[in-house]
Amino acid sequence: MATKKGKWFFVCLGLAISTLLLTGLNVSAAEKPPIKVGLLLPYTGTMPLQAKGVSDGVELYFAEIGQKAGGRAIQVIKEDDENNPTVGLTKVRRLVEQHKVNFVVGPVSSAVALAIHEYLRKAPVIQINPCAFTRDLTSPQKASTNIFRVVETTDQTNYPMGKWMMKSTPHRNVVITASDFSAGHHSVEAFKAGFEEAGGKVIKEVYPKLGTMDFASFLTAIDIKGVEAVYAWYAGTDAVRFVQQYQEFGLKKRIPLYGYGVIADDPYLPSIGDAALGVITSAHYAYTLDLPQNRTFVKAYTSKYNEPPSRYSEFGYVSAQVIAAVAEALKGELEDIAKVSDGIKKSAAKIETPSGPLAFDQYNQRVVNVYVEKVEKRDGKLANVIIDRLGTVAQADAWKWWNK
Repeated sequence: MATKKGKWFFVCLGLAISTLLLTGLNVSAAEKPPIKVGLLLPYTGTMPLQAKGVSDGVELYFAEIGQKAGGRAIQVIKEDDENNPTVGLTKVRRLVEQHKVNFVVGPVSSAVALAIHEYLRKAPVIQINPCAFTRDLTSPQKASTNIFRVVETTDQTNYPMGKWMMKSTPHRNVVITASDFSAGHHSVEAFKAGFEEAGGKVIKEVYPKLGTMDFASFLTAIDIKGVEAVYAWYAGTDAVRFVQQYQEFGLKKRIPLYGYGVIADDPYLPSIGDAALGVITSAHYAYTLDLPQNRTFVKAYTSKYNEPPSRYSEFGYVSAQVIAAVAEALKGELEDIAKVSDGIKKSAAKIETPSGPLAFDQYNQRVVNVYVEKVEKRDGKLANVIIDRLGTVAQADAWKWWNK
């Protein structure tokens, strides 16, 4: 009888220990909070398609990896910055202070990015900047260890495009025009630097305010004696109106239109219509890019969203790749911001983005391949088609004209 009692004692003891161990494991798992990713994007206002592209790219990649990384679930929290610097600062504070996010992905607007930059430099969070590309944000003067940028700077595409225009076109006298704010000015100024260093001449500069509805007076200002081409920077609905009115005003037939990629963004091509045909731009990505990983990305994205990805989709997808890679590398331990920053730099080399290998410079700025693209019709639809490659460009390759 004593033997039976002894056996039952050990059986019960074993069951109790197993229960405690399992309970402990479950408690431990339950106590591991999700990785919180805050999306700070202009879901309303003048750039909702950019916001949608970034969001869709982020959510596609997280879905592909089962919505978890580093042993933790991933939670996405969205805030609308309304493309407004004041609203952006309020919303990013909410993400950091109320939601306690680990990462902020955003914004789109350079004006919003500049408004939140100093706050984020001091915040216990990693920012992945997917779109705002004014050169200041990753300059030696403003760069921060906890801020990474996956879009190119205003210099990286526009500066080499100036040199390309001198080398590859007959145009020698050009008018530059852009929306009157930092990203617009910085973009066409970078083009001007490259163009004039190569021997060209910018004969006039025209800067309408953001949100201009009627460009007639500005198009008149562009149409001056001796102009051979126009290089432009307009984004969102401003780009739609500018490109359409450029054709309506009769300039397209006489003065070829060039610019940075935003003037003929894929998401806006249906709205612009055939007025965009023949527009030539500089950019780091187009869904027509012929790489195996991009074909896979385009197929997955189109299957999920019933439309091809844009540059913004790629920015969002890469942002999510960066977050997941560092979470895996650090086994989900993301509380030490310095370690996370260092982990991003180390894990980036293992990431294959839709547009090629990922690399950051010493200021956490992405190094990009730069392409020349032309709007053509593919299968009856307008698309940006790559017609030339300008090489791999780091920001230091393109800022010598101002960072002396």
